[in-house]
Amino acid sequence: MARAIADQFAETLALAGVKRIYGIVGDNVNGLTDALRRQGEIDWIHVRHEEVAAFAAGAEAHLTGQLAVCAGSCGP
Repeated sequence: MARAIADQFAETLALAGVKRIYGIVGDNVNGLTDALRRQGEIDWIHVRHEEVAAFAAGAEAHLTGQLAVCAGSCGP
């Protein structure tokens, strides 16, 4: 059975060491959030605004020195 691109993307992020993704669910991000749910390795942290997701990921990267990710369907 063919795998979805979202599943491959989630696997690649996990292999890169991503522990959590900050973002808003909906629209074209639904495939990724579903892939993350099935995978079970990366936590999805829901925020109320895509700009907050970017700030949260930036702060995490700054404090930990590791890769941090934000996701959104559109942004500022």
